[in-house]
Amino acid sequence: MTKSSEAEQARRVNLTLSLLQQRASSSEVLEELIARYGLSGRQAYRYLQQAQQATSPLPVPEAKAVFTVKLPRSLMLKVRQQARRQRCSISLWVERALRLELDHTKGHG
Repeated sequence: MTKSSEAEQARRVNLTLSLLQQRASSSEVLEELIARYGLSGRQAYRYLQQAQQATSPLPVPEAKAVFTVKLPRSLMLKVRQQARRQRCSISLWVERALRLELDHTKGHG
């Protein structure tokens, strides 16, 4: 079985939260999750726990796509080092850097 995306996980927690708010019992919610998504009992229970701890629906992250760019090797090494220092993935580091730059230049062009 493949791992669910962050967006899919958020949707599943939100469905679980919705079922709980409809006054469904925990066992009914688990049965629904197992039937709907083909989950193991253990995984369905994890979604149930997350929903019980949530105070409101989780935001569903935007879908991501691959975006390939060519960079000088020296810049590539610096990006990898920065990501490692900040203990995040290269993708996350680059996403943050691009968002900062785009937000900074929003009103300047």
